[in-house]
Amino acid sequence: MKEKILKALIEGESVALKYKDVKKYANMKTGHEMIFLGHVNPAKEIAAEILSELSETPKTEIYNKHTTNEIIEKIKKNVKNKRVLILFNDFQELSKSTVNVFINIIDHVQFFCSIRGKLRKNQGQLLKKMIIISDPTDEITDIKVPIIIFAGTLAFLVYLKVAMSLQGLMAYLVLASVWFGTIMARTLLWIAR
Repeated sequence: MKEKILKALIEGESVALKYKDVKKYANMKTGHEMIFLGHVNPAKEIAAEILSELSETPKTEIYNKHTTNEIIEKIKKNVKNKRVLILFNDFQELSKSTVNVFINIIDHVQFFCSIRGKLRKNQGQLLKKMIIISDPTDEITDIKVPIIIFAGTLAFLVYLKVAMSLQGLMAYLVLASVWFGTIMARTLLWIAR
């Protein structure tokens, strides 16, 4: 896995690593100037932190004197003819504005990050520009849906058993049981969301 990451970074690709901590891989020799971000929000603060690392100007001074767009342009100027790698954990926590900042600078710097949770829709555009690397042994199997289907089937059978012990039309009972099982499964799926 380390070889895959190293190869992708040396080839100039940005890398998203699933279910791992990027700090464990920070000591790889890639020839980049590395900037590790401890947090990924708010966007202007992150942009100021990156520029501060590149220019040796205090982050507070950058934050107070410039707009986010000005900071982005200064980052682009400062990384010309440099290989810069920005490392951070928890890609899934990126806000929409931080994603926009990273999209603006991804053509000038590389990212090496981890994904350790469920992604949001607005993050897909940035993720498309990255290579996702995962270890098959770390894959998480989601068993919510099978459990919900099982619970719906169980509810159907219990209701059918109770309905059969009472008097009435068989077709009505079976249809009512199917509807009850379906409603239970749909409700449980909605709750699990």
